[in-house]
Amino acid sequence: MVAVKDIKLNNESIKTPSSNPVAVFVGGTGGIGLSALQALLKYTSSPTVYLVGRDPSRLEKQISELKTLNTSATITPIIANDLTLVREAQKAADEIASKASRVDYLIMSAGFLNFNSAPDYTAEGLDKITAIRYHARMAFLVKLLPLLRQSSAPRVISVLAGGGEGALDLNDLGMTSAKNYNFVAAGGQAASMTTLFFEQTSKQPENKNIVFIHIFPGIVKTQLRIEAGWIATLLYTWILQYFLMNIIGYSSEEAGERVLFAATNDRFAKAQPDIGVYLVGGNSDSAAVNKDLKKLREQGAEAKVYEYTMSDLERIEKSY
Repeated sequence: MVAVKDIKLNNESIKTPSSNPVAVFVGGTGGIGLSALQALLKYTSSPTVYLVGRDPSRLEKQISELKTLNTSATITPIIANDLTLVREAQKAADEIASKASRVDYLIMSAGFLNFNSAPDYTAEGLDKITAIRYHARMAFLVKLLPLLRQSSAPRVISVLAGGGEGALDLNDLGMTSAKNYNFVAAGGQAASMTTLFFEQTSKQPENKNIVFIHIFPGIVKTQLRIEAGWIATLLYTWILQYFLMNIIGYSSEEAGERVLFAATNDRFAKAQPDIGVYLVGGNSDSAAVNKDLKKLREQGAEAKVYEYTMSDLERIEKSY
């Protein structure tokens, strides 16, 4: 485990007069994403931030508060009404691409909890929770790759479940069959597709300088958006939030510091041509590759997930 004091020493070291990073935060209006944004503002000089959020008035108020942390920061609001809809993510990414000349850090943590036993499909035909955890995030990545390539040391970070990848039905990546669906399996599927899509994207020669990091933050004391019935909400509130988070979890502020550490520390640099994707645990160490991910790699799942995802992103964009 990387000690908190070492995390902070690293983060303090990145504050130079010429640092002026350009960062995109998807999910940066609350929870771990917001804490990571606050850490970036605390430790960098003249950062430029594109902050994606739902409510224009709330976003403007939040930006005013964030500016007190760093008066040299430029924070641009980007409105995306509903990130369970991929097209909203694509439009927001297009707006960023029209304003920015490069992106150094793409940090994505948007999502919510539910405890569904069957898929809840969006108007785009995707499982709702998987759409926001995976499809929308990859939509941002695909749209912003040209800007990431303009950075001298670009990093893409998805805060989800690196090291916690689950099994995939490679013949039903869109989970059109509810036979084996549950919220745990859906979470493992989103984690697997994230890692595999990162790996396939990293193999492309034009992306050779981009580092992809898939983080499992561990148990963090933070408010999570939850969509569930009253019984599940009650169980979540008392068992997960008040017991696990408060007793064995660590603070959202520390989680944000650890995300910034992953975005800036040399241990996650792309030192070799074949190392472009890192799985990172809540302790900021590299996470082990589990048996499900090993099996998927043996099956050539990276290419299959990439092809499925790119096809779906194209289908959705053309349908509007």
